[in-house]
Amino acid sequence: MNKKLVILIVIIIVISTISILFVKYLYFRYPNTLPSGEDPILCLPLYDFSHCDAIQGYGQITPEYYHNGIDFGVNGTTIIVASHAAYVDEIKFWYNEKGGHWQTNVRLWLNSQWMIEIAFESWAVNETYGQMQRDAILVNQGQYVEANQSIGSLLVHGSGAHIHFGIYSNNEDKCPYSYFSPSAKAIFEAHFYSVNYTQHWCM
Repeated sequence: MNKKLVILIVIIIVISTISILFVKYLYFRYPNTLPSGEDPILCLPLYDFSHCDAIQGYGQITPEYYHNGIDFGVNGTTIIVASHAAYVDEIKFWYNEKGGHWQTNVRLWLNSQWMIEIAFESWAVNETYGQMQRDAILVNQGQYVEANQSIGSLLVHGSGAHIHFGIYSNNEDKCPYSYFSPSAKAIFEAHFYSVNYTQHWCM
């Protein structure tokens, strides 16, 4: 066997190994908390609606504005919970240039198909307040959380404070309401009609 062929075989083996490890990380980095092929059944991301003063629905809100989640606006500190058993896949602290504020996004892994993302938008216009919101997140990357377990508190640093609640199937956003449990839908609907900013929850 000549030297060039040996080198080629080694390169193929290395590339194949790296590819397998990448696919394993991408699709199987945590145990599934939702069996493959099943749709999730979600609880609400907050159980105390006493400070919830606005809800904006999902979908094509106006011809120019598509909203890929449901917003729950608050006027007081509110505990936010995991809406499904999951693993904390990512915690991202960043400056939202479009919104003009700092926020922290928490992404939850259900399985290789389904993800939930909750953006804690306290309306922190400076990094100091933004860091306060980041510090109010109680979970860590890689941590397992049960449904209804607190993942942190949404603070209020401005009148636009809210969580943006999104769910994704194969990276495609879906209307969260469609996956709420029957009891969660009933609670959501009762509150939606008193504080809604949009005509419907799934536009």
